[in-house]
Amino acid sequence: MRIEIKHATKQFGEKFVLRDFSALFPEKGVLCLFGPSGCGKTTLLNCIAGLVRLDSGEVTGMENRRISFLFQEDRLLPWVSAEENIAAVLRGSRERNLREARALLVQVGLAGEADKRPHELSGGMRQRVAIARALAFGGNLYLMDEPFHALDDGSKQEIISLFREKTPDCLKILVTHDKREAELLADEIWILEGPPLEIMHIITKC
Repeated sequence: MRIEIKHATKQFGEKFVLRDFSALFPEKGVLCLFGPSGCGKTTLLNCIAGLVRLDSGEVTGMENRRISFLFQEDRLLPWVSAEENIAAVLRGSRERNLREARALLVQVGLAGEADKRPHELSGGMRQRVAIARALAFGGNLYLMDEPFHALDDGSKQEIISLFREKTPDCLKILVTHDKREAELLADEIWILEGPPLEIMHIITKC
């Protein structure tokens, strides 16, 4: 079942971020929510995830969804290494989890950085660890709130290619206000304005 938002309203004080907003999401691929900062993209993502409760309306198609959420901040555990941050979301033996974590670090371009703690890594490196952790956690819905802001264009394409390879039948919803990023990474782009949030145009790439 495809995810659908029906007549959603969310208000903060006097400000309507969503007002009678409805949308049907693609079944899979990379959907980019593109629009200016503050238009309501992150609120929409949080409502889909259930982190923010709608004032009215509903989100359907979320049954049996395992959500992997990538935030703007890396949200790594500062007291453990890169590989231990990733292993923390895995369910096997410690040895197996660390082995899988190291393999993912190689895939995101961090071979040799497994033993470093977050404060020893650059911002871009920390984001790569967070991305590897999201892939380790798995799921069938990936919600990504500007997680690539610290990466260059080439790195962004490599990471999205990795997501496509590992999650071919999953929907990836990517929030950005970077036009270049949207053009590089998305299969479908929703041009948004707000608040309240509106879909002004939909671009489907062949």
